[in-house]
Amino acid sequence: MKIRKLKKYLKDYGFYGTATAIHDRIFRKAPEAVSFEKWQDWNRISSRSYMKMAREELPYEPLIAVSARAMGEDRAAFIQSLTVQTYRKFKPLKECPDADYILFSGPGCTLTPDMLTQCVRYLNSHQGETVDLIYFDSDVIDEAGHKGNPAFRPEFDPDLLERVNYIGNVFLVRTSIARKVGLPEAGFSRGPGRADVYHAFLKRLSDNLCVKPGAERTGPVRHIPRILYHEVWENIGKLSRDRKPKREKTEDEKISIIIPNKDHPEDLERCIRSLWEVNSYRNIEILLVENNSSDPEIFSLYRKLEAESAGDNSGKKGALRLLHYEGPFNYSRINNYAAGFASGKYLLFLNNDTVVLKPSSLWHMADLLEREDVGAVGALLMYPDHTVQHGGVILGYGGIAGHAFQGEALGNMGLGDYPELLFENTRNVSAVTAACMMVRAEVFREAGMFDETLVVTFNDVDFCLRLRERQLRILMCPDAELIHYESITRGAENTSQKVARFHGEIAHFMARWQKRLEEGDPFYNENLTLTGRNFTCKDQNREVRPPYLRYVDMDL
Repeated sequence: MKIRKLKKYLKDYGFYGTATAIHDRIFRKAPEAVSFEKWQDWNRISSRSYMKMAREELPYEPLIAVSARAMGEDRAAFIQSLTVQTYRKFKPLKECPDADYILFSGPGCTLTPDMLTQCVRYLNSHQGETVDLIYFDSDVIDEAGHKGNPAFRPEFDPDLLERVNYIGNVFLVRTSIARKVGLPEAGFSRGPGRADVYHAFLKRLSDNLCVKPGAERTGPVRHIPRILYHEVWENIGKLSRDRKPKREKTEDEKISIIIPNKDHPEDLERCIRSLWEVNSYRNIEILLVENNSSDPEIFSLYRKLEAESAGDNSGKKGALRLLHYEGPFNYSRINNYAAGFASGKYLLFLNNDTVVLKPSSLWHMADLLEREDVGAVGALLMYPDHTVQHGGVILGYGGIAGHAFQGEALGNMGLGDYPELLFENTRNVSAVTAACMMVRAEVFREAGMFDETLVVTFNDVDFCLRLRERQLRILMCPDAELIHYESITRGAENTSQKVARFHGEIAHFMARWQKRLEEGDPFYNENLTLTGRNFTCKDQNREVRPPYLRYVDMDL
């Protein structure tokens, strides 16, 4: 390591962080899973620090009303947690109905001593901004008193909130907006369905607080990424789910399915058969884009598929059209070219190494795209062994971007209740893979299509980030399920030419999106790792330096 760089490292990350980085690089140390117990040790606040907080004077000290829905032992535990608060300007709601903010707390919840102080600090550091709702991270206390099962929450996600109370059961609301939408109804009880009242209240707040895509950290709903309350174990796993049935469609808009292909007849036929025989969405056209195939069998397959499509009188298969793109492989350019021939309202970019598993997959994706605020929708992709290949894209994970939940076993992830709650519900993400991505054709063209400078990698992430800059949502739809054999056509990035191209695409992406990488993915909590198994705790010794920086300083 050069002396100049070493000095910068020491200044930015301290002696221990620098020594750890050098050690791991020399000994090629792989990331290790960090337990929640270890994470707690790193983030424990001392009694002396709490005493300093209690003496702290802040320019803005709002009066906070407290509304706790708890009885018996729950109420006693909650009141005890109130008595040790380092911020003291609070009262029961009935004693100060016109307080500045109301702290709502559900049964089985207790506060950390610095809960209210952290809220007031946040309000002071964001004076002049409209902050109507604040929520926090939490963990769970079991019968033995051990803490576990952390809920490291994403920034505000109205789509996820529509389906589940992912915000939790302790949150701070500006009194005026709480009264405007109507305070939570009475009858809140512990046990199954306990969160229904708060969930309904939070959805009313969401409907009244418009947070546009890209403004998750600056809108009226804010998230403090700190564990500031605890729940009892029996509450977990009983979160309220409000799964509304898919609304009725007045018409089935055409989907143009674009599939680039070179050779691999078996893979392509398997993909097409799944669209014809498994998929239940019938108003489709398939645009096959032939790109420099050399296998004679693929051309026989093309003729066979065209004949089957032309001779289909049932309307189950839809039109199939063969396009020819004869230039060198450029994923972005090939798909942009094919989009010019599409006649559907929706475009589905689909890899030739995918297979539709769930008949209603395209229905679910198209249903979400009927909303004008949605720019692109991605699907749950699985490897042939039914472990997860793609559950959305995490910006900054592993460097530039990585797939959420990759490698996890369906139904047996072992990540804890909260990550799996995120996995199973439609939610906002920063990007989705174009191995299976649906967009409105009009939006695709207006947004400038795929960047053809990005020949192979990051073109989908770049496109999604551009959509978010246009205040359009990127949704991950777990109800759409496909198998993805992943890049069997392209092969590995293992030649000097491919490596050089990859580095060039990284440089191009970084020039455009480094600020977004610095800010971090709003839908992936900053307490979670960017280098290890995703949705597990961050290694605070080894992740002092964001992993994308290795592409800024590639000689480290």
